[in-house]
Amino acid sequence: MKKVLILGGGFAGVQTAIELQKKGIFDVTLVSDRDYLYLYPISIWVPVHLKEFDDIKVPLANIQKKYPFKLIIDKVTGISASESKVTCQSQALTYDYLVMAFGADKMQHKGIYHTLSICAKPEMALEIRNRIDDLVQKGSGKIAIGFGGNPKDKSAVRGG
Repeated sequence: MKKVLILGGGFAGVQTAIELQKKGIFDVTLVSDRDYLYLYPISIWVPVHLKEFDDIKVPLANIQKKYPFKLIIDKVTGISASESKVTCQSQALTYDYLVMAFGADKMQHKGIYHTLSICAKPEMALEIRNRIDDLVQKGSGKIAIGFGGNPKDKSAVRGG
């Protein structure tokens, strides 16, 4: 059976693991640096206290029970395509097929500093909530909400 190694426990990585596992012809392993799938679309409710951070997480172990792929919680530190090997903090893994589903990180545009994005790391929702709470407690302050994009691809714009 061919070994498929999927790097990333977000929507793309988890869905790939589920679909490949359902086929029954691959040995599927999902590697994620966190033990949960974070539901970004509903994370907008964390900063305003309508949802708690833990309400936005689905344990990967729960998904794994229904679709029994292998699950490794570890951080990827290196990839060697020539050796078909992925190095993690605690182990090295080999594969026949590799799926990289890390997602994207936010680009820090020159001149734009001190910004927070609900689409960034999951913990950012908590940071936004804490800063809003600080403004409410203070009784005043400013919040700027805007759009971000990629200067090299004008069609890549996100609103917020």
